[in-house]
Amino acid sequence: MEVVVSIALNAAFLVSVVALVALGLGVIYGLLGVINMAHGEFVALGAYAAFVVTSSGAPYWLALIVAPAVGMVAGMALQAGLISRLVQRPLDAILVTLGLSLVFQQVFQAVFGPAGLTVPNPAPGTLTILGATFPVFRVVVIVISAIVIVATILFLAKSEFGIVVRAILQNRDAASVNGVNSARYSLLAFGLGAAVAAIAGALIAPSTNVVPYMGATYLAPAFVAVILGGAGRPLGVLLGAAFMGGLEVALTSYIGPTTARALVLILAIIAIRLRPGGLLSEKKDRFA
Repeated sequence: MEVVVSIALNAAFLVSVVALVALGLGVIYGLLGVINMAHGEFVALGAYAAFVVTSSGAPYWLALIVAPAVGMVAGMALQAGLISRLVQRPLDAILVTLGLSLVFQQVFQAVFGPAGLTVPNPAPGTLTILGATFPVFRVVVIVISAIVIVATILFLAKSEFGIVVRAILQNRDAASVNGVNSARYSLLAFGLGAAVAAIAGALIAPSTNVVPYMGATYLAPAFVAVILGGAGRPLGVLLGAAFMGGLEVALTSYIGPTTARALVLILAIIAIRLRPGGLLSEKKDRFA
């Protein structure tokens, strides 16, 4: 029982982080159709923001406000200055954002150095849950992630912004004819996606070393989660993140982490082949 609870808690932690990164990525990909290979760097940006905030003597909790603000500004600047010119050129966008990813990593290294930096744990200690010992801060991360995820989904579902975004997703040309400024909403959506990824970075910073390349760790599972869930389906993205993170943690308990991740990716590919429209697609896709 203790082992099962421990696996479940660790899976919940990883799923919460992957879900945040994937949710931000899904907003960007779903609206713009752009595969942003630099999305992981917004995670690193949030983590470095947390380091700067805490190293200045401010409380860690302030970083949860500063990080998404910095991520949103950086994301909107990137969208306005570059991505907006590549919306109709998806292959070029992949190459450009991949190059930007490398540029961001070099900038982080030049400013903060290549060595890992640490962010103080704001909630030290452990809890005993059904016999399993689990860090208090990881519980905090799970709770905050759940709050951010629910708030983001409700915002996209209930707000005027979310309604317009769904209209653009369904038919961009029709939305433009009806007076919707697609460029403005695309700018805001990119900023929102970057902000959510930056929150993920700030949340994981006390649990890991903050290094220039840390975003790459979460980029691949987030992409697969978006594809599994289906673009433009936030609940599907969460299901995809649960598939990726939960299965990886469960398998890592019995086989090596590298083998576990490879096996999860293979299973994800099979699932995508069976349901190319996403796990929540209405049509039950089969081999065609």
